Amino acid sequence: MYAYIRGILADIEKDCIVVDNAGIGYNVHVYSTQMLSLPGLGEEITVYTYTCVGEDKFMLFGFLAKEELDLFKLLISVNGVGPKSAQAMLSVLSVDAIISAIVTEDAKTISKTPGLGAKTAGRLINDLKDKVGDYSLSAIPGIGKESITPTAKFTETEEECIVALVNLGYSKTNAAKAVQMVEESENMSAEELIRPALKNVIML
Repeated sequence: MYAYIRGILADIEKDCIVVDNAGIGYNVHVYSTQMLSLPGLGEEITVYTYTCVGEDKFMLFGFLAKEELDLFKLLISVNGVGPKSAQAMLSVLSVDAIISAIVTEDAKTISKTPGLGAKTAGRLINDLKDKVGDYSLSAIPGIGKESITPTAKFTETEEECIVALVNLGYSKTNAAKAVQMVEESENMSAEELIRPALKNVIML
């Protein structure tokens, strides 16, 4: 119904934001890590939206980049993956990590999503692995053509470092890119990796 909403960020709640457009406040559900990339209250924001209509509900799910919305639509096309599950996946895995997991058939990574089991993860991979091969990340803020590719895969230590950077207030996209920029990161401990990664993310 709504392709996007552009207006003033009027309020930030636990799992949603309020966008004021021409005096009407739109309640838009966003995933947790998106909160880190929001502008300040009173500033202009554009949110790409998906409208979910049910018998007793009318909900808007929002994204700061159209590519995130496109991936979200792919995810919910899979039987057993609803809008909240898709947003939960985006909250624990970056866009590139989801694409990488699908392309490499890494059900274990996808299963990190709360409430999404191995069976659903396998179904998601089978349904989408032929649909994400040409997925472009270049238009997502903070990611250039030379940065993280759909086939990028992180070690457990690298993932720990990404989480640490996100906890410091950086976006998951930039945190992942900063970690990937560190040379020979696979040979480092989490403590050794965080220092150069932090220097990289500050420059993004």
